[in-house]
Parts: sequence; structure tokens; C-alpha cells
Amino acid sequence: MGMSGELFEQEFETWTPAQAKTFFRAGMVDDFFVSNVGEDLWVLTLLVVGRGGRQIQIQLRTARELDTHKVRQFKTLDAAVRAAGEIGFDVRNIGIARVAQRALPRAGSKAHGGAPERRTMLPDVD
Repeated sequence: MGMSGELFEQEFETWTPAQAKTFFRAGMVDDFFVSNVGEDLWVLTLLVVGRGGRQIQIQLRTARELDTHKVRQFKTLDAAVRAAGEIGFDVRNIGIARVAQRALPRAGSKAHGGAPERRTMLPDVD
């Protein structure tokens, strides 16, 4: 995999680390994810607020790469996460993204119909 967008079979834009840092500081970069593309190679993808509020995905290329379709491939997951940290993300604690997550109702709270909520997180197990 060397061309931008091959990972997800759609056209992508690429940024250098300096461009990514600039856009991150401007508040345009929402999140990131790292994908294993085989043979122990990793690709860093940024989630960016696009035109009209639409979210787009941008992949990194190396700082010296002139070809805007060539994606940077990291040899380790740690290196990809470290690059995200250099852009500006807080990578001390990484977990599952919780996009637009609503707070769950508390046990005993009233449900929409006015009756107390009786559901539990997991079914009872014998």
C-alpha cells in the first residue's frame, strides 16, 4: 500500500506533519485512528471537519514527500501513536472513540413512560 486512499478504497488527501499540526492548532482536527495495513505497517488517519461541517479523513505523508498521494507507513504502532502526539493529541491514554455518546439513564430513574427503569447492564448469570 503506497497510494493515499487505498486503505479505504476512496480518494484521500494527505498532509505533512507540519500541516497536520497547523490544522490541529486551528481546531480543525477532531480525532485520529491508526490502522494496520499488513506486514507490521501502520497508517495514521486524521478525522477533520471538512467543508459544510462534513467530516473527512486525512492521511499523513512524510515531510519530504512531494507526491501528495503517497501515504506514510509506520513500522510500529508506537511510532504512529507518537506521531499523533507530535501533532498535538494527548496520547497518554488511548481508548475506544465515543462519538456523540449519550449518558445512560441511572438505575431507578424514570423511563420515558414514567415507570422506573429496571434494565441492568448485563443479564443475570447462574
